[in-house]
Amino acid sequence: MPEQAATFLASPSLLAPKVPPCRDRSEKMGLFDESIGSISDYLEVARYRGLLRQSCYDSFAVWPEKRSLVLQEDTGLELGGSIGSLFLLLWTNRRDLVRAGSISIIGPDLPERESRRLPFGLVALVQGDFQDEYDTYRDIREVIFDTHLEGVSSRFWPDSGQVWCRVSREALQKGFALNRLGGTLIKRLSALPGLEGVELVFITDQEELKRLKKPAEKVQDIVEALIKMYEEMHFDCETCEYQEVCEEVAGLKEIRDRLREKRGRQ
Repeated sequence: MPEQAATFLASPSLLAPKVPPCRDRSEKMGLFDESIGSISDYLEVARYRGLLRQSCYDSFAVWPEKRSLVLQEDTGLELGGSIGSLFLLLWTNRRDLVRAGSISIIGPDLPERESRRLPFGLVALVQGDFQDEYDTYRDIREVIFDTHLEGVSSRFWPDSGQVWCRVSREALQKGFALNRLGGTLIKRLSALPGLEGVELVFITDQEELKRLKKPAEKVQDIVEALIKMYEEMHFDCETCEYQEVCEEVAGLKEIRDRLREKRGRQ
């Protein structure tokens, strides 16, 4: 499916992240709603700067799935790793925060590469009816990690938000590109119960990856605090290294209080 260029006239309000308002006073702010708002603002500025290309999910543009081991001598392109990488997974219950089926690319697509190595960022924004935050993170993460594409080897380091991929020369010759990767991920994720929409952002420009460093650190802190509460059942806020982020994100405090009450009943 051909990518569609879009034009946008930016306003000064897009130059700084804004908190997306809740639709009514009774609606709670989700764990990542503010971070999704920051990323959305970044995308609009990138569009204004002429860096953003968008396409829509096309079920005919997916890539064959097959577990592959791409050796160094068969490699046509390496993505991420030490040259620069980013992996972010954010979810929300709000439909107005996610452009379902959108695949955005900032930087050169794989057929446009000028070298055998590219920085690589993958940002997944997921919307649906999610009841348990930890199960949601685990389920979505496992689908992404378990997506194996023909002619592509990949590794994820969720603890550091890093990703690395090796693409074979044969896959590139057959037309492997980011919209194919995105289409396959959307197809796989859409099979999850309760999931209603997926938006993906790919970044292959080193300077643009740096622009997302601050929101990425915030997302990583939220995820790590969430994991610590569920897996360690640690609620001593005075000694916790995530005390600051828990104070900033109301959803984390609600989860803490709920889990603390549940443990008290056991």
